[in-house]
Amino acid sequence: MAKTTPLSLPDWLPLDGRVRIRPLGEQFDAVRVPMLQGLYVLPRLALTGLSGPVVEDPVQRLLHWLVPAGDATARWWPLGVTPLGRGHVLAIPPADRVSGPWDADAGSEVRWLAVPPTGDCLTDPDVLYPALCRVFGEAP
Repeated sequence: MAKTTPLSLPDWLPLDGRVRIRPLGEQFDAVRVPMLQGLYVLPRLALTGLSGPVVEDPVQRLLHWLVPAGDATARWWPLGVTPLGRGHVLAIPPADRVSGPWDADAGSEVRWLAVPPTGDCLTDPDVLYPALCRVFGEAP
């Protein structure tokens, strides 16, 4: 698990206002979904209260849930869901770059979707998986 700062944020989270490219498979992996379907997953996870923050790429129209390192590629995900682990990178927005989906005033850089990052910023894949299956269908 990543060390946390006094603000209870992981040390890999940019605090200087700039987006940083982070390697996956070390502190975390990512689970990528198309934005439209991902927006249907968000309220399902909100009901559990167990979702970590979500990285939105408004240009590519993708959402990324961060999961513990090694967990994204350790299971089969539904079709349309892309697990990203070691060998991939992800643009991580600074802690204060938070906006809602399709927020025209937010610009085109990656940002945290709706909820500011707190804690370790990771989502339990055992919580994420059933929510994704409800939207995308069961894994093959």
